[in-house]
Parts: sequence; structure tokens; C-alpha cells
Amino acid sequence: MSLSISPNANKSALKSHAWIGLAVSVLMYWVCFSGALSVFSQELLRWEQPHIADDLNYTPSSIQTAYERFLEMKGGSTDGNIVVRLPTQDLPRARISAEGEAWNISPTGELSEPSTTPITDLIVDLHTALHLPEDLGMMIVSTLGAILSALIISGIIAHRRIFKDAFRLRTGNNEQLTQGDLHNRMSVWGLPFHLMIALTGVYFGLASFLTSIYADTLYDGNKMGLFADIYGSSIVVENQPKVADIARAINEIRAMEPNTQPVFVTLENATKDNQYILLGSQHLDKLIYSEQYRFDSYGQYIDKVGYSDGEVGQQAIFSVYRIHFGHFGPEAMKIFFGLMGFALTIISVTGINLWLAKRQKQDALNQLWMGFVWGTPIAFICAALLELMLHIPTKPVFWLVLVAILVGSLIQKMLVKTHLVLLNVLAMLLVILPITHLLVHYPDALVPNSIAINITFIVFALCVWRYRYSRVKKGWDS
Repeated sequence: MSLSISPNANKSALKSHAWIGLAVSVLMYWVCFSGALSVFSQELLRWEQPHIADDLNYTPSSIQTAYERFLEMKGGSTDGNIVVRLPTQDLPRARISAEGEAWNISPTGELSEPSTTPITDLIVDLHTALHLPEDLGMMIVSTLGAILSALIISGIIAHRRIFKDAFRLRTGNNEQLTQGDLHNRMSVWGLPFHLMIALTGVYFGLASFLTSIYADTLYDGNKMGLFADIYGSSIVVENQPKVADIARAINEIRAMEPNTQPVFVTLENATKDNQYILLGSQHLDKLIYSEQYRFDSYGQYIDKVGYSDGEVGQQAIFSVYRIHFGHFGPEAMKIFFGLMGFALTIISVTGINLWLAKRQKQDALNQLWMGFVWGTPIAFICAALLELMLHIPTKPVFWLVLVAILVGSLIQKMLVKTHLVLLNVLAMLLVILPITHLLVHYPDALVPNSIAINITFIVFALCVWRYRYSRVKKGWDS
């Protein structure tokens, strides 16, 4: 199949595709790479604290006990909301948080210890906000989603034989042909997935911006009317007790909706006279993250917001999170999303590699790009290792290591040597990380989740060694 596109349109699309890709190359790579890892954020949370036992046998009364102990620890009052994350199959442990502080909850209702996951936070924060202030970072990342959509469309137009050559992959000594085929083949194979990721990614940061536009055009500037249609109308309660009856609300929802899975409890306006309970319960036959059921502080049911049976658009909005990260269906779905995320990362890398190869020269751009591509995972692992061993904050370590690698790449003029050194370092670190995790957390690390993740690191190390071997086989070390 070849597309009926004029040569002029083809050339224009190819040029715009190249320049757009170059303009956002590093940011796009960071977002794609960290996004692929973020798919497994729930597994990484458990890997970071393997001594916290996975357990689904929490009772409403144990959650109530933990909530009351948390309130007592906070002196009986708190600013903002209190959120209780209930155990689920994906994350079989509970925790309670407020005012930026989070504690794990044991099945008996004890506050076992603070919930701290700096390694997972490092990865997820890079994906969602590029380690920038949240509003600014999310806006940039969402803009990258829109740019990714443009890259996908322009890529289809630019490559007239893209579907005809869908299974053509040349792996000889011509690096430019190899990079081009790898870039184009992965782009075709994952086209629907990549477009879906791009479009859902746009939503997260641009939602507030789009809300203002919709309110002005469809609601005569009345944002509250728009919010009521999307998020449900606000409720008013008075003279509520400071200590809410969470247990009663959970029991009520289990009786009312036995085929749903409660996932969180939020105490809105916590400890105030107008406090009420917002209980999110996941409908297992729908993609929405959860339906939200509202109770007063006595645990008496008031109403539900209506996401589960609302308008199609409303349900679509509240399905974006699960669709974007693959948090639905069997575990194989999450693995598929992770692999497709890595494929998108490879596409972003090979696109720039192809452009650099076409220049037929090597300079600082080649060296910096090499540093970014291989320095980012190295910096992630260094940050993780120092946090595991010495509890050093992850973000400063990540950026210091990455900057050091970039400087070293510029100083080292021999690009091939730098490439092989970085591959050696990455492969070794991918072996050192699971060993360190095992030593630090032994014997708690001998649980299925931690074993699976540590084995995955070893597999990645073997993949890096295999890639390095293929480079050497082509004479890169001569």
C-alpha cells in the first residue's frame, strides 16, 4: 500500500516532521522513557518498600481505626483533605495521607510507618511534569502530547511507502538504513497505540485551559455550570462531627454496589463542620477510574456523582488515566503498554539518530545526544542506588549525574568509545541495582513482586550487553 500524496506534500511533511522532532527531541525522549517506566509505578512502589506486606484482608473497622489514629497524631484537626488509599489487586496495601504526609496502614489498623517512595516519585514526576513546578510542567508535557500527534500525522504523510514496507527491517552495516527501518517499522506497528497515548497525554495538562474555553463558549462563562455537568454538583452539609464514620460508608457501598471495588476514601473539608465523605469505587466492567459516592460524616449515603452511567463524554474524561497508563484488564495489558512505551522511546531516539546520520559528520550535537540517551537511565539507576544505600534525595543525584555524563561526553571526542563506555556502565548498573536491593531489603525482597522487578533489571542488562555486542561485531571497537 502506498499513499497518494504529492511529492511536494511529501517533502514538506518530511521537513516539518524532522524539525518538529528536533525541537522537542530531549523532552520527548524523557517523557516517553519515564512514561514507559511509569506504567509500572504500582509495582515500583511495592518494590521500594518490600517489607510492607501485601494484604487484601483489610476490614472497614481497621481502616476506621487507622483514620482515627492518624487524626489523633495530627492533634484532631488538619488543613485540606484526608485521603485513604484502599488496598486493591494492583496495589494490595493501604495508606492515609494529608498535608503532604503519608503513612502505611497495617491490616490491623496500625500506622506502620511513613509511606516514602522517592525512586518511583523521581520517575513519575519526570513523566508528568519534567521535575518542574506542577502546573508549568504538566502544561509542557501536555503540549508535547499535541506535538507527538503532529509528528505521527506528518510521519505518515512524509513516508509514502510506510505501510508497504511495514515488515522491512535491514540490519546490515549501513547504520542509516537500520535506524530508518527501525524508526519506520515501530512507528507503523504501534500507530494506533502511539496516537492514543499522544491524545490522552494532551488532556492531563490542558484540561484547565480547555475548561476555560468550553465555559466561555458553551456556558456563557459559567465555569461552575460546566464543573457541575462534568464533576457533579457540589453538596452542602452542616454540623458534621469531626471524626467521620468511614467504616459505615464502606459497608454501605459494599451493600449497595457489591460488584464494585472501593479504591479510595476522601474526607472533604476534613475535621470542619461541612466535612463529608467521598468514596471512590471502581466499576470493574467500565474504564472509568471510579464512580464517586458521597456520604455525610455519619456515614449516611447522600448521592453519587454519576460517572458510571453519565454521558459518553463524561465517562470518557474519567477513563483517560486508566487508558493512558494501561491500568485496566489483566496484568498482560500493563506489560503490553510498557513494551509499547519503550517502542515509542526507541522511535524518538532513532528519529534523531537518523537525522544525525544524514548529516554525515560528527560534532558536539552527536556527543550530547549520546549523553542524553544513555545518560538518562544511568542517572536514574545512580539516584536509585544512592537512595537505597544512603537515603540521599533522588532528584539532585539524577540531575548531577546526567550533567556529569553530558560534560564527559563533550570532553571525550571519540563518539564510538563514549557509546561503548556508556553501554558498559549501564549494563553493570542494571546488575548492581537488583543485587543492592536484595542486600538492603533481605529477606523482605524475596517476594514475587520484588523478584520479578529485579529479574527484569537483569534481563535489561542482557539486552544492553547484546546491543553492545552487535555494535562491536560491526567493528565499532576497532
